[in-house]
Amino acid sequence: MAAYLKLPLSNQQIYVEIKLSDPDATYNTTAAAAGCDLDIICCVDISGSMSGSPIKNVCEVLRDIYQRTQKDYRLFTYNTQTDVKRTLKTLSERNDNLQASGGTSFACIFTAIKDYLIQNASAKKPVTFIFMTDGQDNEPNGLALQKSVQMLKLMLSAMTNSPPITFHVIGFGEVNDEFLNKIRTFGTRQGLFRYSTESKELQNNFNDMFEYALHVRQFTIKFPNGKTYTANNIDNETVGFLTNDGDDLSAMAELTLIDDKTTTTQFPLAPMKDIRAIHLLHALNLIQPENEEQVKSIQTYLNNIQITNSKNFAERLEAEQIYKEIDQRMMEYRQLFAQLKMTQVPERVKLQLSALRHDPIFANTQRKKKLDLRVYKNVDYFKKTNISGILQGYKDSITLDTWQKIREQKEIWVDTYSNEDIYEIMRKSPDNILCLGIFVQRDEEVINNPAKGLKLLKVTNTIISYDSFINGMNLAKNNQQVQGQFTTLNDHYSIAGALADEQINAVIPLYINDEHMKRIRILEGIWLGYLYTLDSCGYDKQQEVALLKLFYEIIQQRTNTQRQKQMIIELEKVCRFIIDESQGFKTAEQFGEKTYEKLLKRLPIVNTQEYDLSIPLMIGYLRNDLTSVLVPIYYEYLRHEYLRKYPKNSAAVKTIVENLVYGCDSKHLPATLGTNNSSTLTNNNLPDYIEQSFIDYFHDELSQPIQLTPENIIKENRKWMIHEEIELNYIKGLLLPLPDFIRTMLNLCQIDEDYIEKHLDYDTLRYELLITFYYLIYSDTNSGGLLNLPKKENILSIIDGRLQSEKERAVAHDYSESVHLVRLVSHVAKNCKTLEGFAGVMRKYCPSRRGPIFSEVFIRLVESYDESEGDTVGTVTKKEKLIALLKNQISTTTATEVIYEDMDQCHSLPSLDEQLRSLRRFIDEKKVEQIGLQNRGRLVVYCRRTLMGDRQCRRKRNYRYFLNPFHEDSF
Repeated sequence: MAAYLKLPLSNQQIYVEIKLSDPDATYNTTAAAAGCDLDIICCVDISGSMSGSPIKNVCEVLRDIYQRTQKDYRLFTYNTQTDVKRTLKTLSERNDNLQASGGTSFACIFTAIKDYLIQNASAKKPVTFIFMTDGQDNEPNGLALQKSVQMLKLMLSAMTNSPPITFHVIGFGEVNDEFLNKIRTFGTRQGLFRYSTESKELQNNFNDMFEYALHVRQFTIKFPNGKTYTANNIDNETVGFLTNDGDDLSAMAELTLIDDKTTTTQFPLAPMKDIRAIHLLHALNLIQPENEEQVKSIQTYLNNIQITNSKNFAERLEAEQIYKEIDQRMMEYRQLFAQLKMTQVPERVKLQLSALRHDPIFANTQRKKKLDLRVYKNVDYFKKTNISGILQGYKDSITLDTWQKIREQKEIWVDTYSNEDIYEIMRKSPDNILCLGIFVQRDEEVINNPAKGLKLLKVTNTIISYDSFINGMNLAKNNQQVQGQFTTLNDHYSIAGALADEQINAVIPLYINDEHMKRIRILEGIWLGYLYTLDSCGYDKQQEVALLKLFYEIIQQRTNTQRQKQMIIELEKVCRFIIDESQGFKTAEQFGEKTYEKLLKRLPIVNTQEYDLSIPLMIGYLRNDLTSVLVPIYYEYLRHEYLRKYPKNSAAVKTIVENLVYGCDSKHLPATLGTNNSSTLTNNNLPDYIEQSFIDYFHDELSQPIQLTPENIIKENRKWMIHEEIELNYIKGLLLPLPDFIRTMLNLCQIDEDYIEKHLDYDTLRYELLITFYYLIYSDTNSGGLLNLPKKENILSIIDGRLQSEKERAVAHDYSESVHLVRLVSHVAKNCKTLEGFAGVMRKYCPSRRGPIFSEVFIRLVESYDESEGDTVGTVTKKEKLIALLKNQISTTTATEVIYEDMDQCHSLPSLDEQLRSLRRFIDEKKVEQIGLQNRGRLVVYCRRTLMGDRQCRRKRNYRYFLNPFHEDSF
């Protein structure tokens, strides 16, 4: 079936929509979807201006595309020459990126494209070129470029009866709008255009182009009066297009659809009867305004569309998304059209306008921002989940007795805007809910950290339905944009509440009754997404955790009116469902169920974001177990405050630790002085046991590894003795006043404010303070070390041993048995199965990155880094160890850490295979015996050759190899 509607805009265009999946039609969508093979060729500019992040981002996305598609598409690269031998597979298999250098010659790439099309003309396959450039030709008016363009166009003009050839264009940086749009029209079918001002956007643009190229189908539509239109489709469900100005379809009863395989289908044509918001939005989405007046006309029409009227929930979500996309696009058009009025229009503005005209086509492909990627995922989930059917099923299952109970609540719960009560709302629609209106402030951080990015400004007394709220917010937003303000998460546009001074820009559902709660549960992702991101598809499970903080803020601002007490009770029931039933809360990566359990067990909480302690406080409150969490939360509060107050490794913190361990009046022990020559290895000398000791040493240098060489340890005076008894007054002096968030909940629950102090265990408090001051502040223990903290019963002795060892231990390695010990340590280093163990050995025995052990390990790794090591699954390779030394960093399970604190890191290195092979030849030819390594902005390998064989002398000669950038010299 094909239906049409006339848009009430000045140009009087008609929107026609053809349902390909219509059961009454004869079009075979299954057969149509099985398209013939497609040849996609990426043409990538590798001139010098692409070096660094641009070429890196392009290579990453092309590798990702190959991994997803597993299709070996061709890759043409060009600067002043063209290489046509690469493919996405060969790029994916390489460890390094494409090298960007030289100038730009479009003549060479156009000639290569022409030659390829001629050589593969017999393949009879559609061909799509994704053409990317970041600059202009070295000779933009040169004869070579003009000739190559003419030859390519001439060849393409002879291929009009062949499968379609398309050029999609991606522009980046300083490019020419007119020239790139010309390339887009080279093919037998016009291509699309994307433009980036930042290199990170190149990945999104390549993904967009590939998704479109893989799924797009082009249709030709013929009317009985002879007029012909073309339309593209990527969902294989509907084909929509706009007719020319003034077309009259009233006398036509059918149209002919011809797909890209020349299959012809007749469709009956009639005026659209059931015109819904989704149809109007599909039509507006196709309009490309030519000036600012047309933009205003589209915005006015858009403002009159009610997107909440659809009974189909999936359609309603789609309508909301398209509405938002059109709204944002029109604002961008207005900004660009305003800039076009300038005397000299920047080329960037022209490029952005050209790209914006193609933006609607990419609306259903990958989004450009992190929030949009989340939205894309959620939209896909909502489409696959029959939410409408679930909600309708709940509504149909409500018994007459239950409806009667709901009717009895109608006087209490009424929508301020529509005047519909809870009974009418639930009867009328299966997906509308009653909410409490609030006024909040959002910032961009709300996307990644919803608990921190949203702040409650005011709680209102307004009860409002979700549909009334969305319609009111859209109207408020549109009124604001008419005045020329662009909408972001920071905007405070709002609707009026029930009272004169009330503003509402967010809502939270109220429990009210069990059947209403079922709706809230099913729609949870929708209302949470809008609450935090102003997008009904912006849901993330961290929002479920953040809702607990918002509920705390509502309690904090509560008044003692009976109405607000009643609403807090209903909100409390909703939040209790979140923590008891919601999988989002139970599996949230940050601050969900697992973090709460860690807090109760007093395990260190290591997160990239600070833990807002009002969240666990609310969990305890909602579980009717507040008193059990008060003391652990207070301990965590002390930890947070002292971490903020004291600098790492400070003398003041060390004094606090010493006072906690030895008491404020420390007693001295008698002096002991001696020498301890330790044995080389303990009896428990299994390789895994040895390596584990060096892993522990790498994470905490106060942890002594297995000794591989004899050590001379000179002991000084052991100064203090552990004070087992608690000095109560000193510990109490370290306590902090109760914070307001704890006082608020104590007041709400009518608990004595002295409750925490009365229930403190001071032995446990000393343990908590030692963990905080010694491990987290003074020692600055990394996240790996926090996994093995001492227990309360032995923490004093462990910290005592470490504090005293700082004064008593001066270690000197004994190399009297030099050859044997060098080989032993080198063997352990080279055979470590983990980088952490390897790094621990190197840090322990080669702290200055020179000497016999370092030289032996480094030379052996260089000699054999590229040799096959057989089955090394789960074991680090020699090459990985060598690269770790050169980069001065390893990746652990929790973070990237340095091996040597006194040497710079190389976060990324180009391929060093050639340089390392050259270094290996030099070491072998010169018989180098000593190696040193340093990086102070330049990565240098120092080589020392002791024996000058040609002169029969032992004069030393030094060489430097600069590995990044590479060159060698002697000094």
